[in-house]
Amino acid sequence: MATADVLVAEAPVQAKKQPVKTQAPVWTEYEKIAFRIFFIFFFILTVPFDREYFKQWFDIDWSNPHIRDLGGLGGYGYRFTTINSESGILGLASYVNWGISLVIGVVGGLIWTLLDRKSTNYRVLYYFITVAVTYAMITRLQGLTFSKIFPSQMPPLAETQLNTPFGDFVAQKLYWIQLSFIPAYEVFLGFAELLVMTLLFFRQTRAFGAALAVAMIGNIAISNHVYDGGVHVLASFYALGGMFVLWPYLRPIWDLLIRQKNSVVTFYQYPFNKSWQKAIRYGLKTFTLAIFFVLSAYLHHDNYVHDSYKVPARAGLTNSKGLYEVTEFKVNGQDIPYSPLDSLRWQDVTFEKWSTISYTVFNTFNIHGEAGRGKQFKDVDRTYESAGTGGGRRHYYYEADTVKKTLVLFNKKKSTLMSACTCITKGQR
Repeated sequence: MATADVLVAEAPVQAKKQPVKTQAPVWTEYEKIAFRIFFIFFFILTVPFDREYFKQWFDIDWSNPHIRDLGGLGGYGYRFTTINSESGILGLASYVNWGISLVIGVVGGLIWTLLDRKSTNYRVLYYFITVAVTYAMITRLQGLTFSKIFPSQMPPLAETQLNTPFGDFVAQKLYWIQLSFIPAYEVFLGFAELLVMTLLFFRQTRAFGAALAVAMIGNIAISNHVYDGGVHVLASFYALGGMFVLWPYLRPIWDLLIRQKNSVVTFYQYPFNKSWQKAIRYGLKTFTLAIFFVLSAYLHHDNYVHDSYKVPARAGLTNSKGLYEVTEFKVNGQDIPYSPLDSLRWQDVTFEKWSTISYTVFNTFNIHGEAGRGKQFKDVDRTYESAGTGGGRRHYYYEADTVKKTLVLFNKKKSTLMSACTCITKGQR
């Protein structure tokens, strides 16, 4: 990667200091080839090509926006393909689009080298691709940031989770619910990510934001690999982008700390001398601040207060929250006595403060592997409680008829209508 350079320097001490332009540096062939490759690579990763991305900006009802509208506005570059396998979801194969982008970067960089023999440096392109990577990090991070500040990404522990055997959770679920034990820590992480966004937003503090992104979000990427968290590629992008932004600082830091030599960080800043250039620059910064800081924060707060997107918004039965022992169980009017080995009879039932019910039977169901992420509109589609859970516990969204004393259950896993049933509970423990 090319070593960055400085635009202005101070003249010798005079009655009045005047900035003078320095001579544009000449990059080595190695630096130019490396830059061409990584320019194309990061351009593919940061610039959205899909017309659906631009279409969604016009599809949003800006007079009444919703938090779910902002999910895709950060842009995620171009996705060439996906590999439908365990590795393609959680492992090395999930980085297939990075690999394709790098191959295109290498091929395109070599072709670029053959076509361009005259350029001595690419400091202007270097500046703007760094800005693109920086703002991609900001816009993609905002959703995770504010969903932690207003804790809804890892909502409070549900009754069903507190009463599910530890071994029935997949690693990903354990990783998420451990944060639910300490909501204050989730909020702390949100403010730490907000600090990353804020430092990246200003040119003078960009390097600090990039370093914090590498250290903190890079750790999140590692955790997602260890626990099969599912957002490892997104988290890894912040670490990769942070390293790219930090690149001009690495050699001076090495010289200062390792070689113990005096060093100066020098880098090129595009001057934006013309009025139209300044207007575009400040307009884009204002737009980013308004949408991805102010509006995103407001909508996440509104979502947290009125309609947390992980769990149903519909309230459950009044004063029903808790764990219940099933003392009487009937199927088609026939009483089924308790047996710990009965695969049909319910053993215990949990009710949440929202409209979710779960029960345990002597059975082993397939693990509901979907992570429970996303911002679903329908309550029945909000599967956070059941996500990552196996064993003999089943989860349903319900609608209650308090007159007939029946609950109409909707399968959380398949989102299909189940049968109506009368649930009689005679003791809470």
